[in-house]
Amino acid sequence: MELNLKLQFPCMQSILSKSIFVFMAAVIVAGCSPQASSDLPITEQVTDAAMDNSVAYPDWHGQWHRAAGSLNWPSEGYEQAGPPPLNDEYMAIYEGYTAAQEAGLLAGDPTASCLPQGMPRIMKMVYPMEIIITPEITYIYAEWNAQFRRVYTDGRNWPGYILPAFNGYSIGEWHDEDGDGIFDMLAIETRGLKGPRAFDSTAAPLHPNDQTLVLEELRLTDDMTMQNTITTIDDALTGPWIVNQVYERQLEDIIWAEYACAENNRHLKLGDEWYFINGDGTLAPTRAGQPGLVPDNQN
Repeated sequence: MELNLKLQFPCMQSILSKSIFVFMAAVIVAGCSPQASSDLPITEQVTDAAMDNSVAYPDWHGQWHRAAGSLNWPSEGYEQAGPPPLNDEYMAIYEGYTAAQEAGLLAGDPTASCLPQGMPRIMKMVYPMEIIITPEITYIYAEWNAQFRRVYTDGRNWPGYILPAFNGYSIGEWHDEDGDGIFDMLAIETRGLKGPRAFDSTAAPLHPNDQTLVLEELRLTDDMTMQNTITTIDDALTGPWIVNQVYERQLEDIIWAEYACAENNRHLKLGDEWYFINGDGTLAPTRAGQPGLVPDNQN
């Protein structure tokens, strides 16, 4: 995977160890290299931290909602608003998708045909999520398509083979940043992704080689607010794309809805054309001048 690191990569001292520290040392700007917590080899530090029963786990229960703002990735409140930092080749693809969408086509959004949103898009949390913490695994449940992410925090190494998945394979590491004896930040690295995936409904694309690497840091900013610093590294980008996604906690009157995409999906793709399925099962055009499926003179 070749990376063109034109964006500045800020300090991320607590990102997962193992091979990622080697990567970080190569790409992080001078003065921002991670600091080891001891002289132990990195793999031993991870194992010790994962099995440290002297530190308590945080209380992140409840239902977490996306904070107000755009449903799309480069939304209001991010450090860098505006178009995604795509390289020239993928910016041209993105602009083509945008033009097609303006013409009435559902171009470039795999979720229109009920495919999973995948990483990192799932963490936009268009619908609510739940975080279930155990010492070995932290589960992130997304109401959209009733999906689970499993973040392994048992000190394991990366397997020799990862079965590709839309949400990938995630290994995490807990940190006690303020030293109060309670873990307060979860760093996650996700690999092993598959496509097709897009960043959001604008169809900002990811590279089809599926070599995406996603780094996250989840922490509370107050009792009712969580921030997820998400760094996406992908060959469609000019460099690492860092956004801060904010979630708000609900503790009362929680309702979990059943989300079955195919149940109410009215979109149908035939060739390169999208059609809308009416209530009676007939197809309607989604854009002016769209070719009909049945001749007008046919009974």
